[in-house]
Amino acid sequence: MRHQQRAIDALSVVSYLFLFVGLMALVLMINHAVKGCFHFNFGILGIGIFAGLRRYSRIWRMCALMFIWYGIVTLSIALFFCLCDQSASASALYFSHRLSTVPPNWLSIPLAMALLVTLWQYRVLTHPAIRRLFEQEPRPLTAQERAAVGAPINGAVVK
Repeated sequence: MRHQQRAIDALSVVSYLFLFVGLMALVLMINHAVKGCFHFNFGILGIGIFAGLRRYSRIWRMCALMFIWYGIVTLSIALFFCLCDQSASASALYFSHRLSTVPPNWLSIPLAMALLVTLWQYRVLTHPAIRRLFEQEPRPLTAQERAAVGAPINGAVVK
């Protein structure tokens, strides 16, 4: 029982992380709209994923897993390129000026942290206790339960 509660708490943290990403995407979209251009950000789906994970929706869990897989792949590729030995001439230039004075391998620290969080999210969403929550089918009511739902409550005043 205690393990299931911890799994549900972890699912709650994962859902709030998706909400945070969704709200950040919404703010960026509003910012672009105020400037006069339309920019769609798929991160806004994080708001729907948040609501779907809270309702144990299988479709939204699958959508969350797709976002997580995409994040794992892109973060791994970015981390690989940051850790590769790059010479000073290979750093990004914009009109003959370096875009950053920070060495590219220093970017590997936040990328590695983001990759670890993404892997943790994947672990939570694929945990057997969490998968059982999403796989439970709503069972149909029996005749006795249906009668109990529509039955009058003793002592209740009906107006």
